[in-house]
Amino acid sequence: CKSMALTHLGFALQRRRLSMHKRLARRSIQCIAFVSSLLASLLLSAFLASGPSAEAGFPVLPAFAVQPSCSRAASASLPQRRALWASLLAGGLGSAAVPTSPVLPALAEEPTQQELRDIAGAFAAMAADPERPDAREVVEQAEATLGRAIERYEGPLAKSQEERALLRLGRARARVMLNDIARGRRPEKAAEAVGDLNVAIGIMEDDFRRNPGKALYSEYPDALVRRALAKEELKDWEGAVEDYTRAILLWRPPPGTPDKPLRGNARPEEGDGLGVNPLVLNFRGNALSQLGLYNEALSDYQEATDIFLADGEFRQASLSKANEALAMYGDKRLEEAETAMKAVIRKDPGVTDMHVALAAVYWNRGDVGRAEDEWRFACEQIDTGCQQYKDLQWVAEIRRWPPNLTGALSKFLGKISA
Repeated sequence: CKSMALTHLGFALQRRRLSMHKRLARRSIQCIAFVSSLLASLLLSAFLASGPSAEAGFPVLPAFAVQPSCSRAASASLPQRRALWASLLAGGLGSAAVPTSPVLPALAEEPTQQELRDIAGAFAAMAADPERPDAREVVEQAEATLGRAIERYEGPLAKSQEERALLRLGRARARVMLNDIARGRRPEKAAEAVGDLNVAIGIMEDDFRRNPGKALYSEYPDALVRRALAKEELKDWEGAVEDYTRAILLWRPPPGTPDKPLRGNARPEEGDGLGVNPLVLNFRGNALSQLGLYNEALSDYQEATDIFLADGEFRQASLSKANEALAMYGDKRLEEAETAMKAVIRKDPGVTDMHVALAAVYWNRGDVGRAEDEWRFACEQIDTGCQQYKDLQWVAEIRRWPPNLTGALSKFLGKISA
């Protein structure tokens, strides 16, 4: 799965969601993600159904016979599976070198090759640019394809719980994308996504109940975060906070164990948490701010800033620091907020948000010259410009400024446009 770099924390929900996937994967146990496992299995199934026979050195396996698991208990077989998937994805179906495996009996009914290709195509379609002109039609087709697959996998095919969960997660993603493409004007899609995520999360939790000794796999907290993001689109702030909190608690290490940042291919030691995702701390902080719980939000932003700094991700730390300043202003700690805003642009002058915020702050107290200077810098000296900040609905609902600061910006914009 590919991800886009986060341009500004708290900005458009879709941008947050795409960038989140990259960081979730980096901070989780290093295993093959559900979507990757499905695509690899699809390729393997199609290859084995139409490629060389067992006599030529290729085993005859039923579709999805190779099932990856993110459980630490199953990690011994991962190298062989990774080698197989790497050869399939890198060399193409015709040149894949499949490790020797025993011949397994065929299942009573399997998906057709066309169904497998359609499912793979649906996942691939959702990985493409959501801003392309035909994005809505393509994603709607992906949603419909996955819907048909869900009916089959949960009905006559009676496929595994993991595969059913994966398809539900995929359709949820399509539905959230459709609401994002419509700029939030299709909330029914977000509600349907929550329904799919409820089913997928329920499958995972049932797996844990059936296998109490099974280690946590990273897709579970990931699914909780995705459901929280979908709930945000429905303005269910309490529900979003609850899901973010569950994910964060799953990532935290046991008491007394430091939450060390993971770099490269580092793996957590046995007994450690998976590492708290600082982006998700910002997400929870944003939801808490919508509930007016600015002190609690500030704690999340500060923890996220510390993690970003420990990772050497200084731009992300600046953006998280900007969220701290907004929480202080919302909590009516105006002098502290102004000091924090100045500190952000002193270290990172390219953070548009804080220049615009200072323009509103200065104008609100009658310092016209400094207000206009900050606004001019944001509009003329930073590549992203200031155009988005002229849309107060965007400032309040997407950027999530507190009401008192949004009001100050409204007054400033009213004066400069008069």
